[in-house]
Amino acid sequence: MTSFADVPDPVCELVCFPHAGGGSSVFQTWQRHTDVLRVSAVRLPGRESRLREPAIADLDALVDALAAALSGLTGRPYAFYGHSMGALVAYELTRRLRAEGLPLPRGLFVAGMDAPQRLDLDRAHDLPRDELVAWLVGVNGLDAEVLEYPALIDLMLPTIRADLAVVENYEHRRQPPLPVPIHVLRGRGDVQVSVEGSGGWAELTSAGCAVTDLDGDHFFVQHNERRIVSLIESDLVGEGARR
Repeated sequence: MTSFADVPDPVCELVCFPHAGGGSSVFQTWQRHTDVLRVSAVRLPGRESRLREPAIADLDALVDALAAALSGLTGRPYAFYGHSMGALVAYELTRRLRAEGLPLPRGLFVAGMDAPQRLDLDRAHDLPRDELVAWLVGVNGLDAEVLEYPALIDLMLPTIRADLAVVENYEHRRQPPLPVPIHVLRGRGDVQVSVEGSGGWAELTSAGCAVTDLDGDHFFVQHNERRIVSLIESDLVGEGARR
């Protein structure tokens, strides 16, 4: 896990989980927007300093690894934020921590992902190379400029395929709702997320679910960073005050 600044006596630690193909660096500027939260991010295999490690293509195996790596985190106030694939990972990790009897996050913030029990996804992870690249460009998951660097694309694709497989092979297992509040963040122009699908997160919590719509597509976070951190801080500072 990577922390981006030393925040003395934070109200809460916000642990972030990236989208498919993303790394911890996508959250490196979040800390500038808060001085009461400590912003951290998981560093998954297959990217950044772990580039030489194969990415994990199975959600259960990924949650196993994260539960072990983050076991020390649960001794202090913390919350999870996940975008797209990261939302699913954060949700299933929270369920794993509950099963192990560990303290749960004070909030679960999920962006760019329909509720797990409502997922209806394209099967993209096993497409031929050129079709997968075209699909990624079509969903704004790959900048068109990157097409000029085929070697870079070939370096990235194994990790992207593994991450997509994590989500596309997922099967939701019914369990009691989590006693953790969920805040859903949704881009108004995100064609990968439906109003009905994202609203389904309310079925997965007994502690309340809020939905906030923001301008932008699937990667609306890039243009709403300050607003999103402010929303999270507002939820968690209020939660910390009540406790």
